[in-house]
Amino acid sequence: MTIQPLPVPTRIFGGEGLISYASRHAVRNGTTVQEIERSLSEAGAFPKPSHRRTPERLQAWRSLGDLHERAFATPAVIDGADVIVRALCLRCTQGSGGTGRIPRIGWVCAGHRRWLGTPQHDIRALPELVAAERHYRRVLAPRGVLVRSPIMQWARECAITGIAGSHAAERYRRGATSNLTLVAYPETVRIARLVTNPGFNTQMLQPGLRAGERHAMSVKASTGSFPRAEDDESWRVAHRVTAMFNAIAREIERNPFRMGGASPSSTPLAQAWKIWGR
Repeated sequence: MTIQPLPVPTRIFGGEGLISYASRHAVRNGTTVQEIERSLSEAGAFPKPSHRRTPERLQAWRSLGDLHERAFATPAVIDGADVIVRALCLRCTQGSGGTGRIPRIGWVCAGHRRWLGTPQHDIRALPELVAAERHYRRVLAPRGVLVRSPIMQWARECAITGIAGSHAAERYRRGATSNLTLVAYPETVRIARLVTNPGFNTQMLQPGLRAGERHAMSVKASTGSFPRAEDDESWRVAHRVTAMFNAIAREIERNPFRMGGASPSSTPLAQAWKIWGR
């Protein structure tokens, strides 16, 4: 059966999912997803109305929207990391509130200067967040560090622990927000970049390195991830970084074949998180 597009076209947004698009497309055509799928089922397009992402249902809605074959094709998992469904930028979607999977984008819409967490927030007064987003897309996304990956969440915890209260307060004021995750995003990205940096991994995991030497390198690197301040708390992050690499080093010594002898960047680090039970 050939399925014809609905009369009123609906633009699909980058990464938008089936549920989001189908709902918007149906509304623009004065009906509901349930009514459309019931009609298609009765006509034999697919066995029965389904809320699953079956190939038949995906193709039906591509036809109904006259969409390209890549529509709804964003994977749910990349390199073992979940690609979460989240709200798309309200400015990008012109207020429609679409949802989808955008694995190569962090928590900032750089074009519209918006925080993409919940709730979305204007961050034009916080250019350091846009700069951090560019680093995320250029460095972290290619390494497989997605926004809800364990590495990124661990880095967020470190950033919140280590950011100086004076810097957090100053960003609160400029951004007119009390969202600490938003405020600490630049440091979150820096820490995630640090612990997935191949050169840093090589230094921290070199054979025979003593715990004190590893901690000294961690202190130096962690200090550089935060702006200078009298109430600096980066030493807390240094302890966390040291503990993580100590744990990975011990696991490599105990079971080098399981770890593959690899440094914890991208997939190897994700593997390490699974091994020692983050």
